[in-house]
Amino acid sequence: MRIGLPDRAYLADIERFLSMVEEDGSPDLTFAPKQGLFSLHPLVLSMIVSMADHCRFKGGSVKLDGLVLNSSTRYLERMGLFKLMEQETGLPVVEHDPAGRFIPLTRITNNQELTKFVTDFVPLLHATPTEADSVKYVLYELIRNVLEHAGAVDRGAIAAAQVTSTGRLLIGVADSGIGVCKSLSRSHPVTDHKSAIELAFQPGVTGTTARFGGNETNGGAGLFFMKAMSTLARHHMVMVTGDQMMKLLTQPKHKNGSTPAIKSKLEDDRVRWREMPFMYSGTAVGVDITVKETLAFSDLLKEIREVYHVNVRKSTRQRNKARFV
Repeated sequence: MRIGLPDRAYLADIERFLSMVEEDGSPDLTFAPKQGLFSLHPLVLSMIVSMADHCRFKGGSVKLDGLVLNSSTRYLERMGLFKLMEQETGLPVVEHDPAGRFIPLTRITNNQELTKFVTDFVPLLHATPTEADSVKYVLYELIRNVLEHAGAVDRGAIAAAQVTSTGRLLIGVADSGIGVCKSLSRSHPVTDHKSAIELAFQPGVTGTTARFGGNETNGGAGLFFMKAMSTLARHHMVMVTGDQMMKLLTQPKHKNGSTPAIKSKLEDDRVRWREMPFMYSGTAVGVDITVKETLAFSDLLKEIREVYHVNVRKSTRQRNKARFV
């Protein structure tokens, strides 16, 4: 596999990065960043590390090709990309305090590491306690969901978050595990990656049980909650697993200023599907939110809770409905 980089790749144009991953049949991975400057979403960094992890898991080797010194490659070094890829670069980097700006790539394999990641990051935001609560919930649920789909403690999540000058929070997390389809198929009848993604976003669905509404430790609300926050903030959300990429598109602004509606199913949202140019082993999720532009956290929870419970009751009734053959 060979991984190149475009001049920019954020959630709105993540396809630019995906098109530069070449599956050449080799068990090895070569990372060849472009010679000029580039700008990347944290999701891209997380995916690169997860693909390197998968390569080593399969017995292959990882190497760099054509690395040059500029502000973009120093950014990759500062974010910890090369360290997690187990590559020594010797790039000179002045490690300024990341407070309020970004959190480097962090490997997370258990709940303790997850809690520390969230706890260390949230206080660095310039946000009110209520706004910080929403960010904390999103970070925790996002990474916990990907950990669930990883399916193995030694192939845990790689997470990163960055704050832009506009206050937008960019979050990316990825793993090199079993993927959403295999994870959900243990409790639900899914046969392909697209239907697995659709099911994963459905409120009340979790890979830990076939029961709608989940259990006492996982109610199946994490991805749905994050989709709702991204919808309300009119930003993008992306999931990549297997041979499918799903992108939640931004919601249009209406003249009457009405709030975008939260939908319980992806098929009712504005989404774009793309068949991957390569098979991605594991799960990757990226989400953008602007906390100050969403509803108050208590109002947001109330609205999401209503949609969640309505969907769980409806799904349970459909599951228990008598079937005549």
